[in-house]
Amino acid sequence: MISKVDLKSQTVKELGQRARDLGIPGYASMRKDDLIKALSNKLRAVKAAKTRAKKKKTASRSTATKRRSTTRTRKQQRSIPEVKLKTNLVKLDMPEAEKQGLKDLSLGSNFGSSNGRSLHRDKITVLVRDSFWLQACWEIKRKSVVRAQAAMMEHWHTARPVVRLYEVEDASKTTNSARIVRDIEVHGGVTTWYINVSNPPGQYRVELGYLAANGEFHALCRSNIVTTPVPGSSESIDTHWDDIADNYERVYVQSGGKKGGARSSDLKELFEKRLNRPIGESVVSRFGFKAPGAEEDEFQFNVDSELIVFGSAEPTSSVLIKGEPVKLGPDGSFTVRMDLPDRRMVLPCVSTTADGRRQKTVVVAIERNTKVMEPVTREDEI
Repeated sequence: MISKVDLKSQTVKELGQRARDLGIPGYASMRKDDLIKALSNKLRAVKAAKTRAKKKKTASRSTATKRRSTTRTRKQQRSIPEVKLKTNLVKLDMPEAEKQGLKDLSLGSNFGSSNGRSLHRDKITVLVRDSFWLQACWEIKRKSVVRAQAAMMEHWHTARPVVRLYEVEDASKTTNSARIVRDIEVHGGVTTWYINVSNPPGQYRVELGYLAANGEFHALCRSNIVTTPVPGSSESIDTHWDDIADNYERVYVQSGGKKGGARSSDLKELFEKRLNRPIGESVVSRFGFKAPGAEEDEFQFNVDSELIVFGSAEPTSSVLIKGEPVKLGPDGSFTVRMDLPDRRMVLPCVSTTADGRRQKTVVVAIERNTKVMEPVTREDEI
């Protein structure tokens, strides 16, 4: 482009010829300064028009390239065969709409405090109930479910929460190989699930996560390795934690509690949380400490307490207290009685409408501190 300095160096006649060539009207009656100004404006306009035309041409080429690339990608996607699941999926007998409402595995998990320390990670622990049954207990954070949704992207809408069962070939090796037995569909709102196994004795572990329709599995956490006993080698243990309190040493060992490591620590924490007492201290009683071999005092005096939580909600709504479902009366009222251990308790109470669109939470914090005073013996008066 000719600069303004170059135009000033030219004569009026030369400037007039340029103006005529560029189609500037009235150039014959213009002075030199007017010709220079008119030519500068015209040359800038011509340059701007060329730049716009060049950009438009480049954009059209880019659009055509993108269209060709999109067409190739679609053809490739059509040619990719559908991935078939390698394991049998045990599906829930539940309507799909209800499954979608309970897709969040963090529902029911209580990430407050456990045994005086805060929970910072997802975990799943497996217990041996007998030769043919395992019990999986988990706690999942809401952030972990959100991360799984982001990782699975477009496959999230077909994903379903599952417990993946593995049979471990040799747990004694550092890099043990495992075979997928099956995937068991579960749902949120609960923190425990019972799993049946066959061909005892055997070694198993599980993973909790989401399984998409295309076979993609996103694991949230992995459990400890457990060993099922030979049938008939021990009496059957009932499914209630009250019975585990009497048999916890056997269940603890069969579930890998004596092997050490992070998984053993999670197992120990689960037992202590559910039994409300530390593992390994057999002299700890429910109301205090007593030296081994000490005789019982003839003067007996035991005091205990329990917690009663009651309230009311919409009769058609669902209520969870500390992650456990509560049965409502015809008028929506409910009453729950539970143990009150010597520690601080946080009870999240959640009510959800029947359509799942509205939810209300009330958090109840309670602390029990029981002190057993030294006995006082008074001397007889004379």
